[in-house]
Amino acid sequence: MIRKLLEQKLNNAAKTENLPQSFSVSFSGIPAMCDFQSNSCFVLAKQLHANPLDIAQKIVANLQNDEDFVFEAVRPAFINIKLTDKGINKLAQDIKLDKVGRIGDGKRIYLDYGGPNCGKAMHIGHMRSFNIGEAFKRLYKKLGYDVISDIFLGDWGMPMGLIMAMLEKEGTLDDYIAGKLPLTLDVMNVAYPKASKLKSEDEKFKARAEEITLLFQHKTQPYFDFWKRLRNTSVSAIKQVCKMLNISFDLWNGESTANEYIPEVLKIFREKNLVRQSQGALVVDVAQEGEQIPIPKKSPDEVQRYENPMPPLILQKSNGGDMYATSDVATIYLRNKLYHPDAIHYFSDARQNQHFTQVFRACKMAGISPENQQLWHTGFGTVNGKDGKALKTRDGNNMQLLDLMNMLYSKAEEKLIANGTEYDENLKRQIGNAALKFVDLSSNVEKDYNFDIDRVLAFEGKTGPYIQYTACRIKSILNKAGEFEENFNLLPEHRKVILALNKLQSSYALSFEEKSLNSICTSLYEAASEFASFYNTCHVLSEPDLQKRSAHLTLLKLTLDALTRGADILGIEIPQKM
Repeated sequence: MIRKLLEQKLNNAAKTENLPQSFSVSFSGIPAMCDFQSNSCFVLAKQLHANPLDIAQKIVANLQNDEDFVFEAVRPAFINIKLTDKGINKLAQDIKLDKVGRIGDGKRIYLDYGGPNCGKAMHIGHMRSFNIGEAFKRLYKKLGYDVISDIFLGDWGMPMGLIMAMLEKEGTLDDYIAGKLPLTLDVMNVAYPKASKLKSEDEKFKARAEEITLLFQHKTQPYFDFWKRLRNTSVSAIKQVCKMLNISFDLWNGESTANEYIPEVLKIFREKNLVRQSQGALVVDVAQEGEQIPIPKKSPDEVQRYENPMPPLILQKSNGGDMYATSDVATIYLRNKLYHPDAIHYFSDARQNQHFTQVFRACKMAGISPENQQLWHTGFGTVNGKDGKALKTRDGNNMQLLDLMNMLYSKAEEKLIANGTEYDENLKRQIGNAALKFVDLSSNVEKDYNFDIDRVLAFEGKTGPYIQYTACRIKSILNKAGEFEENFNLLPEHRKVILALNKLQSSYALSFEEKSLNSICTSLYEAASEFASFYNTCHVLSEPDLQKRSAHLTLLKLTLDALTRGADILGIEIPQKM
C-alpha cells in the first residue's frame, strides 16, 4: 500500500538523521496542493524539544532523488508529498494488479451473523446483521483471512415452544405432528405472534410453552421430531431470502448445535469454581473492579446512566433450562474445539453489547477462549423511517424484512419503467439490493439511520444504484470501443481518478481497523464521482490521437475493475446494463 511505502521512506530518512522512526502519512485534505501529507514532525518536535520545521527540512533533504514522489517541507512543519508522472503510472499498475495488503494470511476468522429465529418472521434488524456480516466476510477474504461464516440460528428456545403450545391450544398440534395438516411458514407466522401476545396475558399458557420447550430440548418425542420439522421449514424460507440478498453461509448451525456441548461447558465452570447459585440459577461473576457499565438507553435523548458492577452472566435458569448465554458460551467452546479460529467476530444489535461482553469475559475466565484469541462484537444501530420513527407498512404494522425487500424491488421496477430501461426480475433485484446494502453500510455501523426509499434508489448521489450506473456506463463505452492495447503512460487528466482508485484500495484496511464499512462506501462514491468529472470533460471514443485514446480506455478499464471489486465487498452486483 502506498501510504505504508511512504511511511517507510520517511522513517528511513529519519533513521539517517538519527531521529525517532514514527512517521505516519495520510491522504491530503487539499488535493490541489499535494497527494499525501505527514504532520509527524509536530509530534517529534515536542518529544525532542526541537523546531518542527527544521525536522521536516532534514527529512525532505534525504528524499530529493526519489523517482516516484516529490517531497516538500512547508510551514509550519508539514511534509507534503506528490506523485510524479512515473509514480502515477506505477500506482495505476498496482491498482490493476489489485495489490492489497494481505494482513490475514495464515489466520482463520469465524464470523457469526444473521441469527434469525426459527418460527418467526425476519425483521429489519436481521437485514443489518446480514448485510454487515456478509460485507465483512468478503472484506476478510480480500485481506487474506481463512473465513468461516455461520448464520447461527435461534432454533432452540422459547419461540418454537410457543408455536407448539399455540397449535396445541387450538387443537391442531396432533394433526400437524401426524402430517394430516401441511406445516408451512404461514402457519408459523400466524401462530407465533398470537402465542407471544398470549404469553404475556396467560401464565398457564406461558408455563405450558416453557414445558414444551424443555421437552424438545431433552429430545422427548413427538416434540423433538416436530421441532426438527419446524426448523427445516424455517431454514428453507431463510435460505430463499439469503439468495435474494446475495448472501451465503458456510455453516447453518444454531443454538441446537451447541446443545450437546453444554454439559461439558458447565463442568468446566464448576471444576474451576467460577459459578455460584443465585435464586436457584447458575451464574458467573464477570464484573471487574472499578468499572462503570453504561445502561442501554430507551431513547437517544435519554441521559446516559451507569451501573456498577456488571451483572453476572446467567448460565442456567432455576428450572434447569438453557439461556442464550448458555448457548453462546457453548458455541465458542465448540468453535474452538472444531475450527480453532484466531478470532471470532459477532454482528448483532448494539443493545447486546453488554451480553457479549459478559459472554467473552466468562469464556476467557474459563479458558474456553484461548488467551491470544480475539473476540469481537460489532453492535449496530436501528433503521428508522425518514421521519425518524420505526418503519411501518401501509396498514400500520411493523415492517418485516420481506416487506422492505419487496417494497424496494417494486420501487426499482418503477424507476426502470420510467427510464425506459429493459429489465427482468434479476435487474430490479440487483438495483434494490444495491440501494439497501449501500445505505445500510455507508454510515458508521453503530449509529441509527433514517431510511428514505426514494433517496436510496436514486441513480445519482451517494447511493448504491449510482455506483452500479457508473460501472454500467463504463461497460457500455468499453463495449463500443472494442479491443485496445493497454497504455499506462497516463495523462494529467487521469491523475484525480487514479488517486481516487488508490484511496478506494486503501479503504479496505481502514474498514478492517475501524470495524465499519463506511470508508469503502465513501471511497467508492468518490471514485465514481471523479470518473464522472473526467468523462464529462474528456472525449474518449472520439479522441483522434490513438495513444491518448488507449490511455483513456486503460483508465476506464481500471476504474470499472476497481468499482466492481469494491462493490463486490459490499455484496453489490454490477448489472450488464441499467
